[in-house]
Amino acid sequence: MSQNIAQCVKSLLRPALSAALMVLLLAAPGQTETIQATALSKTEMLRLGERMYREGILPSGKPMNAFIRGDVEVDSTAFSCSSCHLRAGLGSVEGGVVTPPTNGMRLYKAYRRPPSLNDIPDRAGRFVYAKTVSERPPYSRESLATALRFGTDPAGQSFNDIMPRYPIDDHDMAILINYLESLSSSYSPGATNAGYAFATIITDDVSQEDREALLAPLQKFIAGTNQQVEMYEEFIKFGYSPTIDMKYAFRNASLTIWNLKGAPKTWRKQLAEYYAKEPVFAVLGGISNQDWQPIHNFCEEQRLPCLFPITELPVVSESDWYNYYFNRGYFQEGEAAARFINRMDGIAARTPILQVIQESPAGKALAAGFQKAWSDLEHPTVNSVNVTSKQLRDPKFYSKLLLDNKPGVLLLWTDAGVISSIPRLITKLDTPAQIYLSSSYLGKQAATIPESVRSNVYITYPYRLTPYVGSKEGFDAKVPILATATDFGDNRITSRTNTMLKQVTLQGLKLLYDNLYRDHLLDVMSMQMDQVARDYERLSFGPGQRYVSKGCYVIQLGKGADPALLAKSEWVIH
Repeated sequence: MSQNIAQCVKSLLRPALSAALMVLLLAAPGQTETIQATALSKTEMLRLGERMYREGILPSGKPMNAFIRGDVEVDSTAFSCSSCHLRAGLGSVEGGVVTPPTNGMRLYKAYRRPPSLNDIPDRAGRFVYAKTVSERPPYSRESLATALRFGTDPAGQSFNDIMPRYPIDDHDMAILINYLESLSSSYSPGATNAGYAFATIITDDVSQEDREALLAPLQKFIAGTNQQVEMYEEFIKFGYSPTIDMKYAFRNASLTIWNLKGAPKTWRKQLAEYYAKEPVFAVLGGISNQDWQPIHNFCEEQRLPCLFPITELPVVSESDWYNYYFNRGYFQEGEAAARFINRMDGIAARTPILQVIQESPAGKALAAGFQKAWSDLEHPTVNSVNVTSKQLRDPKFYSKLLLDNKPGVLLLWTDAGVISSIPRLITKLDTPAQIYLSSSYLGKQAATIPESVRSNVYITYPYRLTPYVGSKEGFDAKVPILATATDFGDNRITSRTNTMLKQVTLQGLKLLYDNLYRDHLLDVMSMQMDQVARDYERLSFGPGQRYVSKGCYVIQLGKGADPALLAKSEWVIH
């Protein structure tokens, strides 16, 4: 390494730099060495580079060494490139720190960030903002390697101290740079400057009424979008000069319905045939009464955004990327019950709890959610019994079950067939004699729980309870909307689809400009501010978060045939 580069390293790092870090950096190749691609296949190069960028893992499988503020070592698996530059590599702004694009298309062009009102001019009259470089010439492969290792751009300007420095060798550097060159380099399938192709997915177990409730807002959205394009084109004909926002805001849209028939195991083949015939940019909504997993898996495989389908059986994952859901469905109701019981004085510590799980996807999801949250709260596994629909209606079965287990809390993850048995079950429970049910599983019959036992029965309720005041215009123009017992069993298909379209997806599409990449759409959507919605108290967003409604009430029923819904918990139970 030349003397000049050694001096550059020493000036970059603080005097307290550890000896180990100095050895790593001085051993790294200099900027005069050529960074060339390795002999790996193109597919393997991209796979390994993607893992470096997204996960901070070297091709060897070891974590990348990374240092910030000179000598502070950080875990690159938790501080990866995509943490700040985001999945599509088009950058972000957070906490006063501007993170510029890092995809090859932008890196190999000169970059200048226009000054903003909050910028502070330095002595040379240039504008700086959170130490973000305002202007630089294009990178080359060699200068990009220098930037990643030493934190200086082609003009010799230093990066913000929070930007990690990566002392990696030429082989691994070539793999990472190759990936950056491919990142967001061509538009995603289903998107052109002229418009978007979308699909929605409907399985054949959905009723005609529910099908129409989904399609009506979707088709209205597509028609309205295309009508706006026609109006915009008329303005242009008359010499109107659009702003940059308007230039990219108007694109045509089409919607294809992917109807899935038969058993879920056949869905993947059907989806592949639809997608091969016409690739789409994203799946807007969708609806099924069955497990969404085959659809979820297909969208993950194809890297195809699937946005807010109507399902109570979403896939619960902390790492999958392309599927956005309103919430965790039945699983989230089970979690809410566990957290609520945990907060009740004395119950969690010493009261026997029994889960009765109907043999169905809904029952299993509710039980899984409860047990996951209960385990996270460091409680032992509760006793669980799987039951058939026939056993649910057998008094002798319940008598023996309760005699054998002697629970004080009974979790009935079953359908409404159990309601008539609740008064008898209450008498056989030990103190505090509490029963927990799911409003989504019970459906409309939840309001028929006998009044004599309502003080002992707790119900999970994943929707808004507080009054909702809609806008003065549009689908939610009602003041106010109140939650009542008549809402039990309402899947809110139209209102939730409108929320998906108008409050979330449309906002993301408007901010794409000419960056028509699926990952960028999801990046933009994840950076939105929290929103108030008709059906949920709050929609919350964040990088990598895929379940936007984080809450679920635990309620009891008031008196009468049309009982009030009485909140017994907060929206989010900690």
